[in-house]
Amino acid sequence: MAGNAVQVTEDGGTSTVDLNSATITDYDKAQLTDVAVGNCVSVVAKPAPGGPATAISVALNPPAGDGKCPQPKPAAAGSPDAPGPNQPFTVVGTVASVAGDTIDVADTDANGNPSQTGVTATDKTTYVKGVSADSEAVAQGKCITARGTLDGGGTLQATFVSVAPVNAKGQCPPPHAK
Repeated sequence: MAGNAVQVTEDGGTSTVDLNSATITDYDKAQLTDVAVGNCVSVVAKPAPGGPATAISVALNPPAGDGKCPQPKPAAAGSPDAPGPNQPFTVVGTVASVAGDTIDVADTDANGNPSQTGVTATDKTTYVKGVSADSEAVAQGKCITARGTLDGGGTLQATFVSVAPVNAKGQCPPPHAK
């Protein structure tokens, strides 16, 4: 890391990411007992016939600067961004309740209306917990996911960066909350 710029190794080679204006979130392992009412979450789930969806992964995210949970723009049903039937989908919102292995998330439906989505955690559900961080969290050997715009020199001027440890296989996990 030089100043606020880091060199990132990826499948296609090396890229430079400038962290100067980035919001940085540092993720670490968590568990179901870390999930609590009021948490901001991003849950990747798969539909389950005749019951609540099954949680594949749960990311506990820090609230936005205004103290509220970030809400993505919902994808309208049938749009290219909407998941197909029986496809994994993402629920982003605030934990409304946790009862046993069931997590209810207050979110927004495809029409922009308040909604609540229930998911069931299993022993295969993975959990991460993110905290707001500064550039010190970005270190050699950690995984980063960055979003932003490319400048004329090919450097990504990051607006958002998530930092995570490598998984048990020594690989970087898929990107986190958007």
